Amino acid sequence: MKPDEASAKEILLSLVDQNRKNPKYNDHIPNDVIGWRFSSSDQNNPNPSPETNEQHSKPVCEWTGVTCDPIDGTITGLNLGQGFLIEALLGGTPLAKKDDDRLKNVGDNRNLHYQFWVEKPEIDRNLVSKNSPSPIAAKIPSNLGKLISLRAINLSFNQLQGEIPKSVTDLPFLEIFEVTSNDLIGTFPRFISDTLRILDISKNRFHGTLPADLFGHYKYREKEVGKYFAPYLSNLVKLDMSHNGFNGTIPLDGRSETYDPETGFDPTLRNLQYFDIGYNMFSGTICNNFGLMASLEGLFMEHNRLVGTIPKALFRGAGIGANPLPLSQLFLHQNELSGTLPSGLSKLPNLKEVYVDGNKLTGSVPRELCQEHLNESFLFDKSATNRCDGVVCPANSFSKEGMAPCTACPDDGGYNRYIGQRGSECEKPLNEVEILDLFYEQTNGDKWTNPSYSWETGSPACARRGIKCDDSGKVSVIALPSLGLKGPILSEIGHLSSLKTLDLSNNDLTGFVPSDIRFTSLVNLDLRNN
Repeated sequence: MKPDEASAKEILLSLVDQNRKNPKYNDHIPNDVIGWRFSSSDQNNPNPSPETNEQHSKPVCEWTGVTCDPIDGTITGLNLGQGFLIEALLGGTPLAKKDDDRLKNVGDNRNLHYQFWVEKPEIDRNLVSKNSPSPIAAKIPSNLGKLISLRAINLSFNQLQGEIPKSVTDLPFLEIFEVTSNDLIGTFPRFISDTLRILDISKNRFHGTLPADLFGHYKYREKEVGKYFAPYLSNLVKLDMSHNGFNGTIPLDGRSETYDPETGFDPTLRNLQYFDIGYNMFSGTICNNFGLMASLEGLFMEHNRLVGTIPKALFRGAGIGANPLPLSQLFLHQNELSGTLPSGLSKLPNLKEVYVDGNKLTGSVPRELCQEHLNESFLFDKSATNRCDGVVCPANSFSKEGMAPCTACPDDGGYNRYIGQRGSECEKPLNEVEILDLFYEQTNGDKWTNPSYSWETGSPACARRGIKCDDSGKVSVIALPSLGLKGPILSEIGHLSSLKTLDLSNNDLTGFVPSDIRFTSLVNLDLRNN
């Protein structure tokens, strides 16, 4: 049911309700902003400015930032983004719009949006009164859900706090929802609209794991799809949840509920062009099902805790009759990926940028990837592409960004063994005593259940209980079962080159087995019951 004009205005003004009783609120709004004033009776203001009631009486479809259906007059769009709500309406200062150094410009991003918004006027800050009210932290009002015809909402850069109301996530016709760069909290929002195309909740404080069946995937055929299978997946074009506190694995493993094994076709996420989970705490591997995203142009997974290798499905595609993905940007830097950099990435016909620095990749950059155009928008040294360090710096070197210009390290026997290492200096090798001291500290050694295993900092490695050394005095056995060890397994163990037995069974260790242990001489590994 369409709200009447008075009700629609009341719903919209609930966005600035904290200033309802502030007599200076109406006066501070810039002159070129239409509407968004309370009536003089609302504010108990006996001496309103001449424009107050006139502006309040303007048809709601003429209000700045409001879009209406030209036929029935229902409100379909609300564009108060880019700080417009907090700055022009509430008299505050929007969050700084700081770009990342490595710009994400898939389709220039603007092509991912409809020509939907009414242009919002640029606000002259000199027009904002020095007596502007000090805004109370704004929230998304639940009243907004009464505008059931809404198709597009943009509230970005407005310092919004609190959770997204269920009445808003239940809007049935939403196509665009953008709330980037606020202070919103909660778990992943569960929208019910099956027409959602743009979902951007980046740069907030959302947290927790993603719903296990968000994408309709599950690892084992006998499992049924659970309570939440996002209904909008086949229409989704952009999904951005970067710069939040999400953790756990990405629930894309296994067969999709909509996958057709005969044709190899899966409509789920087939239209997705932009997928960004960067700057979170996701763990686990990059699964092959990313290869089913046939329209994917930008894949951004940087600054997480992802492990495993870079899957071939990213450049081969997946499913029957698969083709290379149309990726132009691939951001995988600052994770814990291992293995080598696959030469198959050069087969991506549209690839312009690939960043893999800050991982645990070994080997060298395949010559096929040393292309003149690759990463050129980020590189200051344009000749770097001819040396391959335009992709990543070689092993035994470092740079601030893990790519050109690179500085060679002195020969340290292979300690700086990974390509694309970031920093201001070469990593200094740790000796076996230092590695064991660090291991003891990170597994809560002072709380191990058997005090006789207590290690004194700096004591000889071979003299510690649970440690055995070979004839050359190198650590060859670490046996610490059933001692209550907690935390992740220390990656520096990989520098114990003579280690043959590692028994950490029956403890409380968490996380993944570090890829670094491939550099040991392991023959026996026991990590049971952790």
